[in-house]
Amino acid sequence: MILFLRSSAEANSVITTPAADIVVRRATAKYAQLAREVRVIVPWYDIQPDPEKFGQLLLQVAERDPVCCALLDRAGQVWGMDFSIDAKAFRAANVQKHYLKQLQIWLSPLSGNLGHRDAHRPTVDEQFDRMWGAYGLKKKDLEAVAALPFFKTLKVGGRRDRIQFYRNVTEAARALIGEVTSWPSRTIEKISMLYLLGSPGLATYQRTMLAAVVRAMAQGQAPLQLNYTMWEYLPYYLRGTPGEDTDVATAQPRVLGAIHHCLSESPATQALASAEAIEDFRTLDGGKEFNRWRLLPPVVRCQVLLSDLSRMFPWRGNNGRHQRLEFAQARLDGLPSLAGFAAWGSTMEAHAQPTPHDPGHDFPHAAGWTRHEFCPNVVSSRLLLAPLYAGTSGHTQGRISAWTMFAQRFQGIAAVPIGVVISVGYSVLWRLYYDKRTTSFHTLFEAIQGSHVDAAARDLRNVARIDGDVLWNTVLDSAPTGKIDVKGFWNACVAHFNKPGPFLPRQLKLEISKARTFVTKACPGSVIPRWSATEDADATGSAVAVWDDNQNLDAFREEEVWQFLVETFMPPPGASSSSTGLPAASSAAVVAPSPAKPTMSDLDKLAGLIGDYL
Repeated sequence: MILFLRSSAEANSVITTPAADIVVRRATAKYAQLAREVRVIVPWYDIQPDPEKFGQLLLQVAERDPVCCALLDRAGQVWGMDFSIDAKAFRAANVQKHYLKQLQIWLSPLSGNLGHRDAHRPTVDEQFDRMWGAYGLKKKDLEAVAALPFFKTLKVGGRRDRIQFYRNVTEAARALIGEVTSWPSRTIEKISMLYLLGSPGLATYQRTMLAAVVRAMAQGQAPLQLNYTMWEYLPYYLRGTPGEDTDVATAQPRVLGAIHHCLSESPATQALASAEAIEDFRTLDGGKEFNRWRLLPPVVRCQVLLSDLSRMFPWRGNNGRHQRLEFAQARLDGLPSLAGFAAWGSTMEAHAQPTPHDPGHDFPHAAGWTRHEFCPNVVSSRLLLAPLYAGTSGHTQGRISAWTMFAQRFQGIAAVPIGVVISVGYSVLWRLYYDKRTTSFHTLFEAIQGSHVDAAARDLRNVARIDGDVLWNTVLDSAPTGKIDVKGFWNACVAHFNKPGPFLPRQLKLEISKARTFVTKACPGSVIPRWSATEDADATGSAVAVWDDNQNLDAFREEEVWQFLVETFMPPPGASSSSTGLPAASSAAVVAPSPAKPTMSDLDKLAGLIGDYL
C-alpha cells in the first residue's frame, strides 16, 4: 500500500504539491528523517479516497514531471506502443488496463510487508493484527477501502505485494510510471532468466567453484574449514524453512550431500563426487529432501550452494559501497529531452550507503526496498526501461567479496569470472525460484551491477562460446573484463526479444513459451514454478503451481490459432493497440459474431476459445 510521511507541523499540501527536482543524490538531503514523535503516516486514501481518482491524480502529476515525460517517450520509442496520457488516463486501453492493475496491487490494504515474513494476509483482520495496528491506521478505514469494487479482482498471493513509502506525489507518480513503462521489460527479463536457467556455460563455472571447495577441504595442509551452521537458503529449498537455525549434525550432511550431488552431474567434476556423501543425503528424512532438491535445475542448486558457502567460509565478505549505474548529471538535468539517447555514456558510481531512500527504521522491511525516485541511479535505470524491485544488491557484492578471498587463499577458480557468475546466478535464483514473501529480491538489472566489485583483472574475450547458449554468450560478450556492461547487456536482452508494435505482448508470450521449452529440454525432470498462479499466501516453494510441457504446448497451439485468425481476418492497419493485452485462454468469454471486422481483442478471445476446444 502507498503511504506518505510528513511532519505533524506540516499539512498534506507538502505531499500533494509536486516536487520540482529531477535528481537528488541522497533522499535525506531533500527530506530529513522524521522523529517518531513528529511523524505522521498519511495513507493514500486520505489524499483521495477513490482509488481510480487517486490514479488520475498521479497521471496529472506525471504529465508535468520531466522524468515521467521522458519515460513515457522512451517507452513509446522502444515498445512501439502508445504510452501517451489523455484526459487523466493512458490513451491506449491496454496500457491503461495495466496501470489500473498496478494500482490495485500498490493501493490495496492487503499488500503489506513491514518486516513480517508472513505479512501477506488475505483478510484485513489478519493484516491489521500483523502490521497496521502498530502504525496508527484505522481498521474501519482499511475495511472500507478493501471492500471497494476497484479491488474486487485483486488476487492476494503475497508475491510482489509490498508497501511503498513516499514524501511527495511526484515520487509515487514516477514509481508507477516506471512500473508501467517497464511492463514489457519484466517479461523480457523473465525470458532472459529462463535461458540462463538452462545455461550449460553458467553451470560449468558454478561447478568449477564447488569443485574448488571440495579440493580445498581435502588438501593436506591448512584445509578449508566450513561453519555449516551458517547456511541460509539451503534449508528453504530442502524443506521450506527460510533462515532455519541449526547445528552441525543437521547441516553438515545436507551441505556436503548437496555439493557432491551437483558435482556428480557433470563428467568434468564427477570424479570428485563422494558417493557416500550423496547416499547419506539421499536417505535424510526418508528421501524427501533429496527428492525435493533434485527437482531444482542445476543452475539454481549450484547458486544456492555458492551463496551459502560464502557464509560458511572462515572469513566474511564485505558488501562494500554499492555499485550503481548512472547517466551524466548534465544529461539527467536536461530531461525530458532524450536527444542522442542511444549515445549517452554511463558510469558506475560507488554509493556509500546501501539504501539511498530511508524513511526510517521503524519500517524495517519497507525502509530498504522503497526506491528513491530522485536518485540518479533510479532515474537512469528507469530511462533504460529496466525492471526494478529492491535496488542494487548487498548480497551479491558480499558474496563476490567472499569468493574473491577464497580465490586468494586456494587454487582452482583463478579463471572463473566470480562477479559475473555470482551476480547472474543470483538473478536466476531470485527471479524464478525465490519465495518473495521471505524477503525482497533483486532484478537482473539490479543484481548484475554488483559484478563491478570484482576487482580481478580478467579477459573473457577468448572464452569459448557455446552454440545455443544464447543469453550466457550475451553475458560474456557484455563482460570482456569480468565486469558486466550493465547498459549494453540490458539493451542486448531487449534487442533479442523485443518486437515493437501493438502486438508486442502477444509476441512476448510466444517468446516466453520458447524459453520454457528450452529449459524443459535443457533440464529434464526439473520444475519451473509459477508464482503468479499461486493464490495461497502460505504456499512455499514446494507447493506453488508448476509450469509443465502441456501448458507450453497449449501456448504454442493458441499462438498458431491467433496467427491464422490475423492472416484470415486482417484487421485494418492502425488497429487500436488497446486490445492487444495478454490473453487468458482459460478464462476467455464466448464472443458473439460481429458483422464488422474483428478487433485484436476479438481475435485474442477467439484464439483462446479455439485453443481450449482443441
